[in-house]
Amino acid sequence: MSHDQSTAALAAAHRTPATALTPRQGIARLVAHRGSGHEFNDPSGPPENSAEAVDYGFANGADAVEVDVWVTADGVPVVHHDATTDRTTNWPGQQISELTYAQLDRVSAGAWKGPKWSQVRVPTLAQVAADVPSGRGLVVEIVEGPQAVEAVGATVAAAGLGADRAMFIAKNLDTAAAFKQARPEHTVLWIVDTTPRWQTGSWAQGHKRGPDNERHGFDEPADVGWLVEQVRTHGLDGLDTLFAYPPDLPAAISEARLKWLVWTANDPRAIDTCLADGAWGITTDNTADVRDWLVAAGMQTSAMAGLPFC
Repeated sequence: MSHDQSTAALAAAHRTPATALTPRQGIARLVAHRGSGHEFNDPSGPPENSAEAVDYGFANGADAVEVDVWVTADGVPVVHHDATTDRTTNWPGQQISELTYAQLDRVSAGAWKGPKWSQVRVPTLAQVAADVPSGRGLVVEIVEGPQAVEAVGATVAAAGLGADRAMFIAKNLDTAAAFKQARPEHTVLWIVDTTPRWQTGSWAQGHKRGPDNERHGFDEPADVGWLVEQVRTHGLDGLDTLFAYPPDLPAAISEARLKWLVWTANDPRAIDTCLADGAWGITTDNTADVRDWLVAAGMQTSAMAGLPFC
């Protein structure tokens, strides 16, 4: 495994693997982002969101692997991040939701990362869900609107991943709410893009709504009280935010007794701050390294502690 990014982050923070995180006790859920991480973060790792990447995430110590899901034109949930085939396949110019699975299954989802991965295909959610090891979990990001909820929920249920092993996240508030209503036993988190915006002189609260994923809030000042109110109103279990967030967010989440997952924290300073502020879990591109940092700091992952993921 290449350590380029994490090594650079440690150097920038003037820390070492043994001192990456402040010593503390406790448990942090460790989630592998797209299995092997975003794009070329890990040059030697498998292509993101592939079956190989999911296996890689678990092999590197993840409690759960996060995958992104779309539904094809013929109703098959598939694991793929982007709306189009442009970035990670050799058949650019296509919309994932407009292709049948048979069409999508013919393209390479790995050639972009090197010849050794040219035979990698876009996996179905069913294939990935069936391969989750015992005691580990899957974090399923439903990228589409609420129209994808039924197919995604049925697929995970058929794979036998119960409420202790499958968590669902969505930037689309309507999608998250529809999934929670359909599958109330599962943990469902709303993804909010808590981005600092110099244009507004404050934090933004970007998210999506509706079947066509209309963008909302990316240029609006964040209102933490409103975010918590939306989670409660829609019956959700918590928030999944960027590793940078408004300073009043952690206390508001704690007071509301919500779960709080952060993405995508790769720098030890960011991870340290999130843990100190009470984050329930860390989604990262640097799974193996962050696991080692947690251990060195005296913490455990849920798998290490013998606890269920959710």
